[in-house]
Amino acid sequence: MRINIDDSNLEYAGIDAGGGNMWNYNGTPFTGIIEEFYDNGNLVGEREFKDGYTDGIQTIYYGNGQIKEEYFLRYNRNYNTYKYWNENGVLLMHIVFDDHGNEINRILG
Repeated sequence: MRINIDDSNLEYAGIDAGGGNMWNYNGTPFTGIIEEFYDNGNLVGEREFKDGYTDGIQTIYYGNGQIKEEYFLRYNRNYNTYKYWNENGVLLMHIVFDDHGNEINRILG
């Protein structure tokens, strides 16, 4: 399920014990992607949640529509990869994490 952060059925449920955001949809923990948009219609970001908790891919965009950051979170820890681009689409950083959030490789552009 993909919903807009302004959806009236979406409710911010607070912060979990690890500092992550929690969301409910129609009174139950939300599973899916929450989208947020700039006034110009471009995406601010897309964040994935499971059972109300931040879990999965998190993508943030510049106002011009170019991707800024893409990373994966679970239990408020990075896993898989973290990538950071400049406003022109040039990849500046790529970090690889193991399943426990430990950095195993870092490439700077």
